[in-house]
Amino acid sequence: MSSKQATLDPTDLWGLALGAVLFEMNGYDAANNYEIEPTEENLEAIRRSLKRGWGIESTEDLMNNLRWLQEEGHRTSFYEMRSFLSTLSMADQSAFLETLPKNTEKHMQYILVKAYMHKLPLAGIAAWDFGRYVDLCRMGAFVGYISEETSWELIRKVAVVAQESYSGWLEYGISYVAGRQFWLGTISEEKAKQHTDYVRSLVLNKDSLWRRLDWNLKLVDEEEAEEAAEAEEVEAEAVETV
Repeated sequence: MSSKQATLDPTDLWGLALGAVLFEMNGYDAANNYEIEPTEENLEAIRRSLKRGWGIESTEDLMNNLRWLQEEGHRTSFYEMRSFLSTLSMADQSAFLETLPKNTEKHMQYILVKAYMHKLPLAGIAAWDFGRYVDLCRMGAFVGYISEETSWELIRKVAVVAQESYSGWLEYGISYVAGRQFWLGTISEEKAKQHTDYVRSLVLNKDSLWRRLDWNLKLVDEEEAEEAAEAEEVEAEAVETV
């Protein structure tokens, strides 16, 4: 990440903060807005991480993964499971869980969905997808798969969606932790506590981005928002007439 990040405006810092849990986990320096020193060793480490964790070895790979996180992500499976369970009574939910092979990923995920289905907002675990999206944008820019400018443009767009999806940083953080548990497909108090501790620190530490930035910070200029909405309408009409 370039040194330009040290002078980011509040709206870009807000977008960066969506990935704060992952950045904290990876030991990046919060005081320096999670910049990574651009050494050959660090570049190679990030390239290996992108390949191992995402199968990303090119710009195309990166954009495909970002598109998946934006349009589907793990929240889609969570939505489907939650929608199904919501049609059942509490007794029938428990009965259904008994039919699943114990300790399998699917069994664990349904248990997590049942535990969180009434505790999370409609957006569910989308925070997990948003956080990973921001991380991929920054890592992709770091190794040169996309430009710095493109990275921030993509983050700005997902930031607006994230802000509309949750009521505050704490709710976002809880949803993020739930999403990570769902992704892991396992119930572990130790892992849950580890990530809850990161969220707690971000919520309570007066120097963290979450404390420094108001969740309701104005991210988009009203005129820009109107122009974007009009452009989308024009594009949609053009598609319909094709």
